[in-house]
Amino acid sequence: MLQDNPYVRTKCPQDQVTEADILRRVKNANLAAGDVIKVQCMNSDYTELLWSSEWEITARKTEMKTYEINDQNTRTVEEITYRIKLSAPWRPTHDVVETEGPAVMRKKWDVNKRGYDILAGDIVIGFHEDKETAERIVAGELPLEAV
Repeated sequence: MLQDNPYVRTKCPQDQVTEADILRRVKNANLAAGDVIKVQCMNSDYTELLWSSEWEITARKTEMKTYEINDQNTRTVEEITYRIKLSAPWRPTHDVVETEGPAVMRKKWDVNKRGYDILAGDIVIGFHEDKETAERIVAGELPLEAV
């Protein structure tokens, strides 16, 4: 029985994780079409999550192939191929911008909402999906009402 959301954990930077790497791990786990894989880039000690993304298996194809070993023997092998797509883009887990002023405001990525919470201290005071708009609100260039 498979877990609901399989993970691929690696310590290489997210820009070095290739689709071929993910496909190799999907094939080893024998996953099905429709499964979602969470890909996580960790620090070198695997103690801190740095980046994460989600990939979806869009197709799984099984084909029986027969190979001729020599004149008398053949071998039948089941070959499985997958197609995957990026369903949630790479996002950092620590993305904070601070400004000086009476209340320290910052933005923080919210994985569940897929956007940026705008915080004053530890209190959520707003939300925006766009990173640049959230940064402008934190910097004081846009009013909080723009949220």
